[in-house]
Amino acid sequence: MLLCAQRFIDLLNEKEIGFNTREYPDGDILIRFIFDGKPTNYIFSGEDGCYVSMFTQFENVPDEKLSDLYAECNALNAEYRWLKFYIDKDNDLMIGDDAIVSAESAADECFELLIRRFNIIKEAKPKIMRAIYS
Repeated sequence: MLLCAQRFIDLLNEKEIGFNTREYPDGDILIRFIFDGKPTNYIFSGEDGCYVSMFTQFENVPDEKLSDLYAECNALNAEYRWLKFYIDKDNDLMIGDDAIVSAESAADECFELLIRRFNIIKEAKPKIMRAIYS
C-alpha cells in the first residue's frame, strides 16, 4: 500500500474514525468517509501516495437551479479558498481539493485537511441548500 495512505489509515484507526478503502489496479488508494450523509473521497496516487485528490459529492442540482448554484459556487470559492465548489457533468455539486503531502507528515496533513473540509462544508451548507431549494 502507498506509504502516505497507510499512515493516514493508521491515524484514522487510532482515532476510531470510520472509513472504507479500495486499492485500484494502478496502485492508487481510495479512502471514503461519510459526513452528514455525503460521501467524501481521498485518492492517494504518485510516488508513496504523496498526491492526494479530495472530493465530496454534496447534492444533485435540478436543471432549473443551475444558474443559482453557479453564482453560489463563485461566492463560496471566493470565501473558502481551501476548497473549490463546482457543478460536474451530472449536475452534482462537488467540493474538491488537491494536495501534495510529505511522507513524514501525511497522516497529520490529511487529517487537518479533512477537519477543515468538514468545517467548511458545515458552514457552507445553509447557503447551498438555500440556493437549491428556495
